[in-house]
Amino acid sequence: MNVKKIILASLLLTILLLPIGEASAAMLASDSHAINCPVGQVCTPAVQAVNPEQSEPEKVIYLTFDDGPDPNWTPQILDILDRYHAGATFYMIGRNAVTFPEVVRQVAEHKQRIAIHGYNHMDMSNLDYQTFYLEVNDSESVILAALQSEPNLASQYVRCLRPPYGLTSDYLYQTAHQMGYEISMWNIDTNDWQQPDPDDMLADILKILEPGKVILMHDGGKEREKTLLGLQLILHELIMQGYRIEPLCNY
Repeated sequence: MNVKKIILASLLLTILLLPIGEASAAMLASDSHAINCPVGQVCTPAVQAVNPEQSEPEKVIYLTFDDGPDPNWTPQILDILDRYHAGATFYMIGRNAVTFPEVVRQVAEHKQRIAIHGYNHMDMSNLDYQTFYLEVNDSESVILAALQSEPNLASQYVRCLRPPYGLTSDYLYQTAHQMGYEISMWNIDTNDWQQPDPDDMLADILKILEPGKVILMHDGGKEREKTLLGLQLILHELIMQGYRIEPLCNY
């Protein structure tokens, strides 16, 4: 009788003397050993691979504000964002940045992103190249001029453009890219400029909320009190649901 037969006979005798449950486990171990491991070597039985469940998308929501800066509403929004440790991108109108450069600096000092929304808030989808260039370049110039007293703040400016009214065209995308700008859109509109009830604002968002969505709100305009109230409700609910709130566009 060769060595292999002796080992198998001894193993069988051991199994017969074990309780049923232990015998079953021993049989499984012996099968694995006999199939995968040469005689005389110590091997670890192979573990069957299990397909992991598909990972859920990261729970991030991107928050954006248009039409500022505004000396009344923008600072109040910044305070709310700080309170909830939330990030946002502020798409500024160039002429407002000229008028309120100190508010531009405030946004950067609060570590929020700054991008552009055109200089005059006009439909940019079919402008001639020269006018388009001025709308973008002049906005960039006045924003960076507002930050020049503190050069470290300039890093909060990102080369992203949100077209006024959300009006786009192939020409707009092509021309913006030629100037080194990305186009930033949204897919959740709070319609806060219409001053809806803050509870309704939140309810409408929750109907279509999912990771990766981009929320549009406004920090510029005549009346934004309901924006402030709605923002607090939205941030509270997002955090309770485990979302991170981050700025859009990091170019």
